Amino acid sequence: MVALTEKVESEIGWTPSFDCVVLARRLYRLVSAAQRAAVGRVLDLRGPLASGFAYERASDLVVARIGGSSANSPFDTVCSFGALSEVEELQFGLEYIRAAMGSHSRLLFVELDGEASRWRKLLDGSVRLIWGVSASRDISGTLWRSGFELLYLQRWPVPVLGPVTVKVVYGVARLNPDF
Repeated sequence: MVALTEKVESEIGWTPSFDCVVLARRLYRLVSAAQRAAVGRVLDLRGPLASGFAYERASDLVVARIGGSSANSPFDTVCSFGALSEVEELQFGLEYIRAAMGSHSRLLFVELDGEASRWRKLLDGSVRLIWGVSASRDISGTLWRSGFELLYLQRWPVPVLGPVTVKVVYGVARLNPDF
């Protein structure tokens, strides 16, 4: 698995920062559970919260970054582990995911999710500098407004430093046929 991880990091040009690795370790069980739920042809959008490869029911696994090539769409399952929190333009990321999905595909995601309150926006610059991700985006709300139907959604506060926490959202979505 280490060789596969190193190969993926070299092929997609991404190596997580130390601080992001610490956060990814805290979310390891959640990300692994999402990976085990992925079935069929799987597109893993490797983001800073990703860790390991626990795809037990995947018949084909493609690892890519948002904006990279996602050959032979559609995929049965698209997984985003921090990729939407990391991408500069959230709408671009959602369009990329939409293009990779078919009418029966599922999106499994673990993302930093924050309400756009004033203090979160002020801290967002520091979080971006340290982790390379945004902690002030309303990922779940933006998915819903962009034509995704949220089938399951759970939020957790994750302690990062003393009393400071970040909100993490885990969810399952599909394309809304009525959108």
